[in-house]
Amino acid sequence: MEQPGMVSIWLGNMKTQNQLEKYVNLTYDEDGESVPSNFFSDFNIDMDEIDEDFIEKAVLKEKSDKISALLEGCSYEESILAEFRGYKKLNKLYNAVILIYNYEYENLVNSREDFDYIASTSYLQC
Repeated sequence: MEQPGMVSIWLGNMKTQNQLEKYVNLTYDEDGESVPSNFFSDFNIDMDEIDEDFIEKAVLKEKSDKISALLEGCSYEESILAEFRGYKKLNKLYNAVILIYNYEYENLVNSREDFDYIASTSYLQC
């Protein structure tokens, strides 16, 4: 649900940035109405609760099981990583990240296809 100051994080695996864009980006029908992407459908996300301008996504060159490497360079990196200090390694290797700011995912679906929901956390410094 829409929640100012929160970011929801998914990690996954994609071959290319273009493939990730196609998976996440909304499309529009002939009437100009937005059509949910596979990502929104896979995780049962109501696209009316999301502002497209607050979605950040990237495919990295190398797979990693370290959240610090996967989130390196993202907006609010220091604040977000502070919430994951106790994490040493994830359970698997990932090369793609999706972050949705001002949104707290309700964990309706934990994993789907090549992506796993990781957490929702504050991106604002205390």
